[in-house]
Amino acid sequence: MLKGLFVALLSVMLTSCATHSDDTAEKTTLAFYQQYLQAFADFDPANAEQSPQANNSPLIKRYVASDTASRLAEIDGIYEQEIVGADYFTYCQDYAPEWVKALLVGKASMQFGGAKVPVSIGIVGDKYLQLMVYLKREDNKWKIYRVRNVTDNVEQYIFDDIAIKNAKAYAKDNPGPQ
Repeated sequence: MLKGLFVALLSVMLTSCATHSDDTAEKTTLAFYQQYLQAFADFDPANAEQSPQANNSPLIKRYVASDTASRLAEIDGIYEQEIVGADYFTYCQDYAPEWVKALLVGKASMQFGGAKVPVSIGIVGDKYLQLMVYLKREDNKWKIYRVRNVTDNVEQYIFDDIAIKNAKAYAKDNPGPQ
């Protein structure tokens, strides 16, 4: 009886490991940034609904945690908000195709039930922007839920409820162009 239970438990553990072997935090991060940077290099602003940042974008649906995607969409809908001052995933406002070739993704380290992965984006000249990308398991896949700019020691606090409340209040009092 005990031997049978051990064999069953071992079988479940091996199946679980095999299921996740192709889905690592590093592979997920690399795939996201390769596709995301290329999508921005190819993006035509005249066709805004095709933006890789759009909440219904296949990239966002596949690689970004649902709470993060929802919060970014909520913030994007606030007029004159100052919570996200640049692209959340790159901390940049401009994109170039050569960034895809200069992309470096480091080794993940496990942390608090998730993973953090260092990312270097090659920007102007020989300079790199260092990011720390945090992932968690959602729908049995690694998903990005947080990104920090390590180079400039900056983080866009998209989960700061007070900042969002204040931004919404400001937008209500200052509706801008209609």
